Amino acid sequence: MIKRKIINDPIWGPIELHPLCVRVINTPEFQRLRSIKQLGGCSYVYPGACHSRFEHSIGTSYLAGSLSRALQKKINEQGQKQLEISDKEILCLELGGLCHDLGHGPFSHLLDLMFYPKVKEKNKDLPSWTHEDNSLKMIDRIFESIKFDDFITLEDIEFIKELIQKPLDGYKTYKNQPEKQFFFEIIANDLNSIDVDKWDYFSRDCHMLGLHHNFQCERTIKLAKVVEHDGKWHISYPKSEWFNLFDMYYTRFTLHRRAYQHPVAKAVDIMITDALLKADEWLTFPPGAKNGICLSKSVTEMDAYMWVTDDVLHQVRMLPSNVDEDIADAKWILDRIHRRDLYRLVGENKITWRDLPNQEKKKEYRKSLQEWMKPEKLQEWMKQNEIEENHLRLYHTEYVEFNYGNKDRSPLENVKFYRNDKSAKLTDDEISAMLPTKFEQIYIRLYWKGEKNEDPNKTILKKFHEMEEDWAVFVPTKRTDN
Repeated sequence: MIKRKIINDPIWGPIELHPLCVRVINTPEFQRLRSIKQLGGCSYVYPGACHSRFEHSIGTSYLAGSLSRALQKKINEQGQKQLEISDKEILCLELGGLCHDLGHGPFSHLLDLMFYPKVKEKNKDLPSWTHEDNSLKMIDRIFESIKFDDFITLEDIEFIKELIQKPLDGYKTYKNQPEKQFFFEIIANDLNSIDVDKWDYFSRDCHMLGLHHNFQCERTIKLAKVVEHDGKWHISYPKSEWFNLFDMYYTRFTLHRRAYQHPVAKAVDIMITDALLKADEWLTFPPGAKNGICLSKSVTEMDAYMWVTDDVLHQVRMLPSNVDEDIADAKWILDRIHRRDLYRLVGENKITWRDLPNQEKKKEYRKSLQEWMKPEKLQEWMKQNEIEENHLRLYHTEYVEFNYGNKDRSPLENVKFYRNDKSAKLTDDEISAMLPTKFEQIYIRLYWKGEKNEDPNKTILKKFHEMEEDWAVFVPTKRTDN
C-alpha cells in the first residue's frame, strides 16, 4: 500500500499526492514555480490574481489523475482489454500534469511571448525558444537528482515529456499501441483543447479573479469515455454534454476578454517587457555570479534559468542608476507602474474581413497584419503621415485576438461525441440556434507611452482611426478608448 500525502487545495479540496510526486515537488526546480505569477500583470487590475504556477501545476496533476482513473474504471467495466490503463500509466499522467509548466519564466507568458521575441528581432543569432522546451530540460534535471526507479523507468520519463510537448517527428512512446494515443489528449490536447491543464486554470483563475463560470469539469470527467472514431480512439463525451463543453470554451473567451488581455493588464505587461529589454544586458544569472549570463541568454542555460523568476524586477531596482542610461530608464518604467502612471490605450481598431477568405487565406491575412505591426513598419507608417521623429518611440501597437479556441470556427467542430457508446456526430441543426454567429474578434490596440501630464499626438490618433484605406485585406471598425 503506497502512502500518499494529502494537501488542501482551495479549488479541489483535499488532494492526495503519490510519493514520487512529492519528491518532484520538493526540488528547487519545482519550488521555483512559487515565484512565478500565473497571470502576469493581471494582479494590477484584479488584486486577488496573485496565485502562482506552483499551485496550478499541483491542480493539473490532480485532475490528470482524476480523469485517467475515471477512464480506467469505464474501460475495465466494458472489458476493453486493448485500452487498459495501468496504475503506472496513471502515475506518469499525474507527473506530466505536475511538470507541464516547469519551463515558465517571469510573469508566465511574458518572457516567451513578449520579451524574447523582441530580443530575437534585434539578435537573429539567438535560437528559437518556447517555455515548453525548458519544461523538458527541467524534467531531466529533476529526475537526475531524485530517486525514481522504485516507481518508473527512463522510458516512462520520455512518455511524461511527450505528454507535455509532442515531438516534431511524432510520438515515440506508444507508437506501437495506436489505440492508446488518447493519453496525449489528457494534459495538452492539440485536437480540441479539452484538457486538464485548462480545466484547472479556468477554475483557479476565475476563483482568484472573482469571476463566475458555469463549466463543471467534475461532471465532464464522470461522463468521459474512450470511443473509436474512424479507426482512432479518442476521449469522447455524450452528445447531450455539448452545452457544458461550450460553457468551457465560453469561459476561455471571457477570461481573455476580461482578464488575460484586459487593456490595463496588457499595459502593465508591456511596461514590464520594456523595462526588462532596457535592463537585459545588465542582469546576470545566477544573481551576482562573476560568470553569470544576461536574461535573454539564460533561457537556454538551465543553471542560470533556475534563478529567472518574477524576482527579476527586484534585481532591476537594485541596479545602480548612474552606470547606464538604460538602467535608469528601466527603473523609471517600474517606478511608473508603482505610481499607477501606466501606458494608456488611446485607440482600438476592430478588424473584420473585407472578403470571405478560406482558412489558408486568413492565415496570410493575419501574417500581413502582424507584419504591419512590427515597430519598424509602424514607424515607417508614421513617417509617411509626417509624424515627428520624437513621437515615434512613444507608441506601441498590440495585436489582440478573442476567440473560443478554434480561431474563427466553432470550437465544437473537433470535439468527439458518443451516443450509446458509439461514435456520434453533432449536427448543425442540433446546436446552431444556441451558438454565436461569429467566433472570433481581432483588434489592433494603440498604446501611448507618455506620462500622465503628457498627451498623445492628435494627428497620430486621427490617422490611426482613419486607417481603412491603408489595409489591403482588412476593414477596421473605428473605435476609441480614452
